[in-house]
Amino acid sequence: MFNGPSEAVMETILVHEPGDRLSILEKQVRTLLEWQRIMIGSSRRSCCEESPASIVVDEMLLSSARYQEIPTNSIINLPLQPKSEKLEKPESSPALQVLDILERYGHNTNRSEQRWLGKFDFMLAIQGYVDAGKPVRMILPAFPFKSPNKVDKVLSALPDLGEELALAHLNGLCETITEVYKPGAEITILSDGLVYSDILGVPDEEVWEYGESLREMAVSKGLQNIRFARIGDVLGIHHNSLKKDEYTTHASCYRRELIAKFGDLSFDVRRQISDDKDTCMTYRGYLKFLAVDLKRCSSIEVTSTKGKFKKYVRDVAIAMIVRGKIFAKALQSGFSDYVRLSIHPSIGRTKLPIQLIPQSIDALGMTPWHCSIAVRIDGSYRTVHAADVALTHDLVHHNGRPYCFREKSDLYNWGETKVSFEHLYPCGLIVRPSTDTIGQCSLRNIDMAKLRALAEYQSPIIARGFAETTDLALFTSKAREFGKVVSPPRGMDGLHLPEEDVSKHNYDDTVEIDMAVPIDDIDVLQETTVKDEHIHETSDAQNRSLTFRDSPSARYGHGTTPSISPLTHAARFVFSTYTDTPPAGSGYTLFATSRLFFQHLPFPHTAEELENVTWRIDDTASAANTPTDHALIVRHPVHKTPCLHWHDQWSASSTQLPPTNVSFENASQKLARTINQLLCDRRVCLRLACEKGDLLVYDSVSISHTEAAGACGNSRGFRSVHVD
Repeated sequence: MFNGPSEAVMETILVHEPGDRLSILEKQVRTLLEWQRIMIGSSRRSCCEESPASIVVDEMLLSSARYQEIPTNSIINLPLQPKSEKLEKPESSPALQVLDILERYGHNTNRSEQRWLGKFDFMLAIQGYVDAGKPVRMILPAFPFKSPNKVDKVLSALPDLGEELALAHLNGLCETITEVYKPGAEITILSDGLVYSDILGVPDEEVWEYGESLREMAVSKGLQNIRFARIGDVLGIHHNSLKKDEYTTHASCYRRELIAKFGDLSFDVRRQISDDKDTCMTYRGYLKFLAVDLKRCSSIEVTSTKGKFKKYVRDVAIAMIVRGKIFAKALQSGFSDYVRLSIHPSIGRTKLPIQLIPQSIDALGMTPWHCSIAVRIDGSYRTVHAADVALTHDLVHHNGRPYCFREKSDLYNWGETKVSFEHLYPCGLIVRPSTDTIGQCSLRNIDMAKLRALAEYQSPIIARGFAETTDLALFTSKAREFGKVVSPPRGMDGLHLPEEDVSKHNYDDTVEIDMAVPIDDIDVLQETTVKDEHIHETSDAQNRSLTFRDSPSARYGHGTTPSISPLTHAARFVFSTYTDTPPAGSGYTLFATSRLFFQHLPFPHTAEELENVTWRIDDTASAANTPTDHALIVRHPVHKTPCLHWHDQWSASSTQLPPTNVSFENASQKLARTINQLLCDRRVCLRLACEKGDLLVYDSVSISHTEAAGACGNSRGFRSVHVD
């Protein structure tokens, strides 16, 4: 039973002066946060048990941001009086939900066993936006220019896959906030290129080209929540029609104006490094990357002796700290009401560090302008120095520019069928015919053995731009070439349902909703009129918003007795082609990969802990209605990695099919919320807008999949074969 400082927090507070009320409340919240850290550190809680301390903290955070001014020397009882008559419950407060999302994306140095200690400070800013009904605005000083060392570290002076992943990640943060707070959020990337470029010998023209390419990338990828700003915007001397020649002509003037306006001659940089933890961490980071950056910098005469070079690196790092102090002051002046994000390690009190390219949960990792991206065979991304992987990886070009490194593998060699590969965020792979073979490559040219092998590691795989993918006979033949169709279908060879015939069928097993249907990691789709359980053709001729799904009994079978089922997938793979799709932006297919699920599994959960958890599904459609126990985690049959084995709750209010009830046998029922939230997390889940003619393949063991219903009035259709 939790009986620590929360009792004191909820007692009366004597406020001596109006200005004291916030500081007293802040101290109590911080005390409670520290008490919670001690509780968690001394005794790890069981699966998904929610700390009473965290509940009280959320209530206090919400109250502290919403109460009114109170008279001097008055006594009040907490929770304090809100500005509005009705105060939201903590779990339904938009401000707290936004704050929780920021905490998930953030990476403060206290993360492992503490709540975010800066949560109180950020709450006031978030609540201000919520009260005003405006988008949450965040500012990120970053993306200056590529490292001067284009031999050992980066591929070129222009953005590549690293920046593409980082921008998609930041945009995903904003989209996630929009799901809980309708006005949404936006991130302004404030380039600090001109702040440091002269110190590192980077031409101003290069800073401009890098920034312009970033803007073009954001537009081409449809990243609507990303904004960009330059130093001139901070100084108030920029305009929308700024051209390259004007920028480069006045760049040095911008720097001088910045220093003159925000410089502080009394600033003691060495004392700041010694006394301030955040500054010290930033300084150490500078020393680390400058040792490589300056190694091959042609614009700066670097001494050849080791001792003098180290001193030179320290001097440059100190100069950058001084410039950073000036820039921070300018940022505070021009963006004081913005939520401050950072790419530097921090304790998270005044700014929230954020990973730009998610990797290990224990490190921020390198930023895209200080590294190259290496893609492993399993589709995971690593930030590396180019020289470290040049011999073990292939250099990939995109649009005529070096783009990333990819682990060498014969799986990318499709012989005479020339193809290109696009790696997606956060997972997945698009395979296209190369530009000189578009219109010539057909479904019949795809090597099914290599497609299957890639799907085992990098699902989902989308083959896009190939001809004849909607031809039923060819589709059926290639499915058999891909693998063994589960339970040889009746009359497959004779099954032929043209689009006009499909439109005449009634769909009794359909879901008519305007939201994503529950997640299931296999999705054996059924169409009841066509009595073939293995080739499914689905469409919506009545222009209804439909999502097609099986009942869980089709997956788990009828009349089973309770037992632990280590692996009950009806098929290893799902092999589909889209015959019709809704307009862009009106419907998505969602894929969550187990690899990323476990990478982002929140503390205190671990894969080892969850491997002992079992769950059961009560299916009212089952003939015997006898629940079966299932392991929450199974091992992949090929690469032996842990894979989530899960079926979401399916309530009667969200489906026309028989509802299902999912429960845990040896864990808190709250675990389901954690699982479902993470499966839809944009760091884990790919939201794929399929196109007509796409061939889609995914490994049903490692992938959890669902269809998000499109907007009403749009239709979609696809054929699906399930293969072992």
